[in-house]
Amino acid sequence: MKPSKLYEALHALIGERVPLHIWGACGVGKSQIVAQVADDLDFEFLDVRAVQLDPVDLRGLPRIKADQTEWVPPKFLPTDGKGILFLDELTSAPQMTQAGCYQLVLDRKLGEYVLPDDWVVIAAGNPASEQGVHFSMPRPLRNRFVHLELEADLNDWCKWAVGAGVRPEIIAYLRFKPDLLHTADATSDANAWPTPRSWEMSAEQIYSLREAEAQPHPGGQNTASEGAGAGTSTGRFPSPPPNITCSGPQPLVVMRLSEVSYQ
Repeated sequence: MKPSKLYEALHALIGERVPLHIWGACGVGKSQIVAQVADDLDFEFLDVRAVQLDPVDLRGLPRIKADQTEWVPPKFLPTDGKGILFLDELTSAPQMTQAGCYQLVLDRKLGEYVLPDDWVVIAAGNPASEQGVHFSMPRPLRNRFVHLELEADLNDWCKWAVGAGVRPEIIAYLRFKPDLLHTADATSDANAWPTPRSWEMSAEQIYSLREAEAQPHPGGQNTASEGAGAGTSTGRFPSPPPNITCSGPQPLVVMRLSEVSYQ
C-alpha cells in the first residue's frame, strides 16, 4: 500500500490495539510514518531495536524479595500513559530474540510485566529480498501480527515534499522521471541508490551547497556550486506544476503537512 493508505490504516487499527507489522524496502518511510501517527495522536513513541537485544533482555533481571525471586523489567518498557511500542528492524534480530517477543505481541505481557492498556505494539522490518541483515520471522510470530506492506508512491512523496520545503528542482525532476523515486534492484552492489529517504537527503545537501555559494572560496572558485548546479540550475528540468496549491492544515504522510491538491 502507498504511504497515505498506511497512514489511514494505522489510525484505524491502533484504537483496536491490534499488533501490526509493516514490511517495506529500506528508505520508504516506515519508521517516519509510525512516528507521525504517534505525534498526531499525542502518543509517546518508544523505539526499541530488537537487534540490539539478547533474548532475555525483554524479561529483565531477577532479584530476591521477601525470600522469593521476582523479575525486574527493563526501564525502557512503559508502565503508564499511552503510546506506540515500536519494534523497529525486528527481522534483523536473531530468531531467538524474535521468539522472546511472542508473549509481548499476543498477550501484551512479559512474565509479570503487563503492557499498559493505552499502548499498542507495532513492528517493522525489511523483507529478505532487500539483502540486508535478515532472519526469517518464526511462523508463530507471523501469526500474531496483522501484516501491512508499504511501497513508495510518487504522488504521496510529492505532497510530502511540497509541505516539507524540498527544493522544487528535486520534485520537478522526479515528476519528469518518476521511476527514479525508488529503485528496488537489491542485487546491485552500489553504495547508493534512489529511495524516498535518499532523495530527501539529496535535497538537504543541495540546500547546504547553495548556501555555501554565497561564501567566498579560498581558491577563488566555489566547487560546491558545480555540484549543486549540475542538473538543478541548467533549466533542463520541467518546472513544478503551477497549479500545486496548499490549503488548510491537515496531517499527511511522514510529518505534519498541509493538504496539497494536484489539479
